[in-house]
Amino acid sequence: MLPLLRALAKTPVPALIPVLLGIISTLLGLLSFYLAVQNYRRKAGAYIRGAITPCQSRDCDDDYIAEVVLENLKDRAVSIFGIYVRIGYNLYLRLQEFDDQPLILKPFETYVKAFGPVEFYVVNMNKIAVRGLLSNTKVKKRIFLSTSEGKYKVKTPVERWSPVYECFRNYFTGLIQPIRSIHREQAIGGNIKFVVDFVKSDDAVESIQLRADDHRLRIFKDFRLTPESLATKESLEQFLHKQRSDGKLSCKDVVVYDIEAWRSRTRDDYKDSSFKAEPVGFLEYYVLGKLATLARSWRVNRNNARLLKAHKTKPLTPPVTTGSKGELTRSDDSDNSESAAGSRSI
Repeated sequence: MLPLLRALAKTPVPALIPVLLGIISTLLGLLSFYLAVQNYRRKAGAYIRGAITPCQSRDCDDDYIAEVVLENLKDRAVSIFGIYVRIGYNLYLRLQEFDDQPLILKPFETYVKAFGPVEFYVVNMNKIAVRGLLSNTKVKKRIFLSTSEGKYKVKTPVERWSPVYECFRNYFTGLIQPIRSIHREQAIGGNIKFVVDFVKSDDAVESIQLRADDHRLRIFKDFRLTPESLATKESLEQFLHKQRSDGKLSCKDVVVYDIEAWRSRTRDDYKDSSFKAEPVGFLEYYVLGKLATLARSWRVNRNNARLLKAHKTKPLTPPVTTGSKGELTRSDDSDNSESAAGSRSI
């Protein structure tokens, strides 16, 4: 390489121009060929990724597929007539069929379908139990699709990520979940005290949300709310019905919902006290958090090992039976004087 560079350095500049043009032309040709191949691969054939979510529920005895995800990675639509899961090499579980109207998976589109619990499974009108197969990671499972081009095997799974995984790897990880209440497709904020539905003459419903201090604002055109009217649900209902009877409120009916009372009934599982969220730095999370996770995991494993050892070495309690006179007796061979009777009164 070095002799070539020295030769190029001694070559006059006009003589290098054809060489440089040739190199540039070759590079552009290779780039064009690469893009053409990529474009052909993007449009030719089918490339679908997929994933299934096995689930167990107390509502049924068998395992079932709770969700299937299909992702089309090609720049062409795919017609799907059926979705199946092969269990092992000989069992096919039918998830969904589209015989009358096939599923058209558009270019770069993702299809998600959720399923509920099952009553049972059948093969040729005979019931079959699949419990323990879908949830067993040792049993190989693969998604197969019935497409317009025949049988298609989904080879690449859909890689999913969730911060829940990070919570198990590093105990310094916190997953914050927003809690919302929805009424007629409207989210209710934490400062809302009442929700009022106004039923119009055509049965259309208009909803408004009221806070405890909304008497300071002019919510309605012909009247203002008072602090007394916003004290309780009953006082607000009486106040609004009076305004309706006075002709200041045009509606057929008024329905008031006490949101604070509803929260007290449905939010008992959450603690009233709260703590402030504090983000940590890089070193504290990846170094101290990892060390704390390892230490806690070690303590948990040690305690579990102790409990398991204590459970194995704990003597079994002799069974308690009923004697001939109705008294409770225990089978015990340690007392030779009463071994002839076979039991000892306790």
